[in-house]
Amino acid sequence: MNITTTSRRDFLKITALAGGGLFLGFHWVGGKELPIVEEIEMNAFLRINTDGSIVLMAKNPEIGQGVKTSLPMIIAEELEVNWEQIQVQQAGLDKRLGAQFAGGSTAINTNFEVLRKAGASAREMLLEAAAKRWGIDKSNCFAKEGKIGRKDQPNTTLSYAELVAEASKIPVPTDPPLKDPKNFSIIGKKTKGVDNEKIATGKPLYGIDVFVEGMYYAAIAKPTVFGATIQSIDDTEARKIAGVKEIITIEPTENPTLLSAGVAVIATNTWAAFKAKEALKITWNTASYESETSETISKQLQNLVKQKGEVLRNDGNVEEAFTKAKTIVEANYEVPFLAHATMEPMNYTAHIQGNKATLWGSTQVPGACETILKVLAPEVLPENTQLHLSRIGGGFGRRLMADYMAEAIFLSRKLQAPVQVVWTREDDMQHDFYRPTGYHAMKVGLNEKNEIIAWSVNHASTSRAIYRDKKAQAYKTEIFPEGFPAGLIPNFYMQYSPYDAKIPRGAWRAPGHNATAFVDQSFLDEICLLTKQDPVELRLKLLGEDRIMPYTDHGGPYDTKRYKNVIRLLAEKAEWSNTKLEQNTARGFAAHYIFGSYVALIAEVTMKEGLPVVKKIYASVDCGRIINPSGAEAQIEGGIIDGLSAALYGKISIDKGGVVQQNFNDYPLLRIKETPEIEMFFVESQETPQGLGEMSLPPVAAAVCNAIARLTNKRVRQLPIIESLKKES
Repeated sequence: MNITTTSRRDFLKITALAGGGLFLGFHWVGGKELPIVEEIEMNAFLRINTDGSIVLMAKNPEIGQGVKTSLPMIIAEELEVNWEQIQVQQAGLDKRLGAQFAGGSTAINTNFEVLRKAGASAREMLLEAAAKRWGIDKSNCFAKEGKIGRKDQPNTTLSYAELVAEASKIPVPTDPPLKDPKNFSIIGKKTKGVDNEKIATGKPLYGIDVFVEGMYYAAIAKPTVFGATIQSIDDTEARKIAGVKEIITIEPTENPTLLSAGVAVIATNTWAAFKAKEALKITWNTASYESETSETISKQLQNLVKQKGEVLRNDGNVEEAFTKAKTIVEANYEVPFLAHATMEPMNYTAHIQGNKATLWGSTQVPGACETILKVLAPEVLPENTQLHLSRIGGGFGRRLMADYMAEAIFLSRKLQAPVQVVWTREDDMQHDFYRPTGYHAMKVGLNEKNEIIAWSVNHASTSRAIYRDKKAQAYKTEIFPEGFPAGLIPNFYMQYSPYDAKIPRGAWRAPGHNATAFVDQSFLDEICLLTKQDPVELRLKLLGEDRIMPYTDHGGPYDTKRYKNVIRLLAEKAEWSNTKLEQNTARGFAAHYIFGSYVALIAEVTMKEGLPVVKKIYASVDCGRIINPSGAEAQIEGGIIDGLSAALYGKISIDKGGVVQQNFNDYPLLRIKETPEIEMFFVESQETPQGLGEMSLPPVAAAVCNAIARLTNKRVRQLPIIESLKKES
């Protein structure tokens, strides 16, 4: 047994210094006192310890996008240390770190300069400390591999550990000089994930692994019909199950993303909680909510696209252009609700004690705890709130909602004890915030040269924006009036109509783009097949001359030159024009701009017993400067696999006001044996780095469907692909 003891003198020493960022660690092992180690915080992002260890903070939630590795790499680069010298620690909620958020593929782009300055400022402080120690000008000092050296005496060095105490007292420079990117030695180098070994060996990293002494476990029974309320509860049998401590009714909050109606079973273990939940006899008031089905929602959307909606774009004179068009092409596309289906079910742990809150778990929005506490535990003081971030076993936008965190906070406050809420897979599948379903009426006019002279689109969907806020601009989360090919066609019309279904909606990987890229890139291919134009050449022609296109949504303006370069790179590397394909095989092309990055895909598809087999996918990507090539490759592969899984199989069906699917047996995901070979090509770029978590997903469905159309003359306009093809056969 290891026993830690603290003398009064050392205790006073620690408490006096902690406020200034200096921490002393010491303990007794086997009766022997180990050396005192000073942990000195240079800034909120990093600590340098007097034993030589260097700790870098990973500020954002890690949901598999690799930021726990890539963000500290940026700090380490400017700090001038070897990657092997550092330790990475997941930061908790800390306002000094700025926004701590995982979503929209924003982590790299928004933190690149901030983290460079964090590393550079610490380096400059160490340089100044060494210069003072030696009595020389700082310009005669240099930093390398965790040491400060003298230019006039190359063999004279001081380690960061030797200098850190002095350096920490030097004022933090506000605008430190940054390295010339040509001298980067960490950024741009393949680096394995800092958690790889722990993941492979099953170490406790995730929210569901959290254990707090004396905590209870909660399972919550929810209605199978959205919006239903509790009419009566018989918990007699549930209370008989060993380990059950309490049964608590949960009333819904006005904000639908916090608490929904439910009955919580509190027990000493998850098994007891789950079994007691099954034993509850609850009568739900569902009469007002059972009429909604997938069919009724689809009919509503189809009716909306035939009516006048909110006009978002009206360039030129579309009606006149259609009257002059030689050829008119029309098609309707439909996408279903989708579940997030994360591997780690929703869970969270909270301990509310009077005006104090301690929270643990997996969330993409740690800062949401402040809003939740104000609503559900207003007595908790902000300064008494601690939030510990766990690695997340899948987010994809689901954990942008913090309903499960709200449940843990609510129940812990009731009990004034630590409570871990754990959902089952069925809970996850039937109480998600789903990707909106949408219907899209497309129309194009072509002239005698088969050039597109008019483009019209009527969109209708179950807007996720108005699910959260009825006054929000409904289209904002669904479609993008400045996205390709808008602005590139002289006569362009776009309108949108929302339908406020009772089904909960939320962000799903590449929100909005996961639908619009499928629709636009598929419809362009229909035009190519009809007019016998090459899909690559048509897109290059549409993009036209090199210019910056206005785009006010997330990611900002896009560059037609970069867009064209990505398309050309893929066509060249995949030998689009020259490759001789095997019999019963075809290729489909698609490209998309999203969140500051450009991606083009080619899907190589064959058919087996009337259904597609995706053999290979080629990808080209321009995301600016790449921080970690290993992580970049993983993100492109992951996005393609996720997009392919959803395109082939993904669909949430609604019947009698609730979700039909319950588990992976009726919501299938792509299997390992179905995963195609993936070959990718990155543009070498010095442009500002962008994220990659969502970029490769949007064009996948279109690329596959375009290949199927070339192979079979069957155009898939309604996802998922497998279901559509089975209906036709």
